[in-house]
Amino acid sequence: MLHRGNYPYEMAQFEGGALGTNRLAIVDEPGGTQPQTNENNSVHVVFNGEIFNYREQTLDLQQVGHTFRTASDTETLVHLWEQYGSDIVQKLDSEMFAFVIYDTHTKQVFAARDRLGIKPLYYAFNTQNSLYFASEIKALAQFEDIQEIHEFPPGHVYTDGVFKSFWSIPTSSSYLTDHSAAILQLRELIEEAVAKRLQTDLPIGVFLSGGVDSSLIMEIATRYHKNVTALILGSLVSSDFEFATKLCREKGWQFKICEPTIDYERELSDLIYSLEAWNPNAVEHAFANKLISKFAHDLGYKVVLTGEGSDELFAGFNEFLELPQEKINEGCRRMLQSMSKGSHMRVDKMAMKFTLETRSPLFDNKIIDLAFRVPGEWKIGNHDGQTRTKLILREAASTYLPDYIVWRPKVPFANGAGMDVAMNYTRSAGVFRDLANKKISDSMLADMQTEHPECGFEAKEEVLFFFIYKNHGYTKFAEGNEPLVMKDVLVRSLV
Repeated sequence: MLHRGNYPYEMAQFEGGALGTNRLAIVDEPGGTQPQTNENNSVHVVFNGEIFNYREQTLDLQQVGHTFRTASDTETLVHLWEQYGSDIVQKLDSEMFAFVIYDTHTKQVFAARDRLGIKPLYYAFNTQNSLYFASEIKALAQFEDIQEIHEFPPGHVYTDGVFKSFWSIPTSSSYLTDHSAAILQLRELIEEAVAKRLQTDLPIGVFLSGGVDSSLIMEIATRYHKNVTALILGSLVSSDFEFATKLCREKGWQFKICEPTIDYERELSDLIYSLEAWNPNAVEHAFANKLISKFAHDLGYKVVLTGEGSDELFAGFNEFLELPQEKINEGCRRMLQSMSKGSHMRVDKMAMKFTLETRSPLFDNKIIDLAFRVPGEWKIGNHDGQTRTKLILREAASTYLPDYIVWRPKVPFANGAGMDVAMNYTRSAGVFRDLANKKISDSMLADMQTEHPECGFEAKEEVLFFFIYKNHGYTKFAEGNEPLVMKDVLVRSLV
């Protein structure tokens, strides 16, 4: 997995185990070599992600006697483990982390993954019952003595040989009642979330589509960091190009344009190899992430912010308009539950393919908790005589952005960029419908429906992508055959 880091093969071996990583160095680049260890070199950790409150945690730990060798957020984890044990995860302010700790004295293995599974993590036992962890399926699928690979469940820790949940998607029985106060609170939380993700001297990129989410992130980012550039994916006649460049010029923001040029058929196998998924929504829209991530990498960026999150948390997809209000939050919940195997992997694996870290302020822990206290009628509701998606998010953004951005209808990322993929693969055609019709016959679809009933195949695109997925050896992934609840099938999943 050399693509995931610019410092490859950092590793340590112990009696009975080994830890290693390809590190993307952002915090304490020279001193953050992994695995990090404690004062007597008995506890070791490898880590993927960012801990945004590590400075505060470091000060607290130093006051109770811990000694630090580095200024890296990774080292904080070993000392937190010494101090708090498995409660370590309650001390972390981060929407994205996956780490494994090994104690050489007790032979104890501890691992954890963030609440929603924004950072990937997989595990497997080989035929000799040795335990493996990895950030990508391909790292484990290559071994003949590993027959089955599992997703490390989001919001869980692995300790004493078992998985334990430390968080689950909220189910609110007491919704907020003060609408104006909720809007003000949401604004405060978004500003706080963006600001904490800008604690670096590195230049920052923002994936800007010209929609309300990414535009809001861009606006706030420019207030808290001196070197922010909008990275815009769009053909010169696309709606995203039109809205994003207009906003940048009005605001005086730095921006750069990436025009989408891609050979879908030729690049499909490589994309699925990197993505490690076959769901059409994830595959088709991953091409847009691949293009803009490569563009950011080629420009020299290590860190970019995205507007990911609001569509799932605040009901931003147009498909939510078809749901009754009492089912809005359940729709949000079901989409979030599928993201660790779908949209989160589309974002992470396309970015890390080019050694790029994406940060998603709208998935901040406090924003997630707030979102499930917002009643459905505040998410889908009326404005100026029209029913709007993610209404409360738009209302929160209205003090930052012009109306033509705030109230712009939702357009999926790839479609807004002018790419020829289906708006919804179950309802509309695109380049992959044409490709699947050429390669997958009606009888092949019927055979696959019989052979893999657990996959719920309905479209030829699914079968086309699954064949490629299978050829890469990914059917060892036990949870990989589960149908995902993504926007294209949202309504059907709630009927």
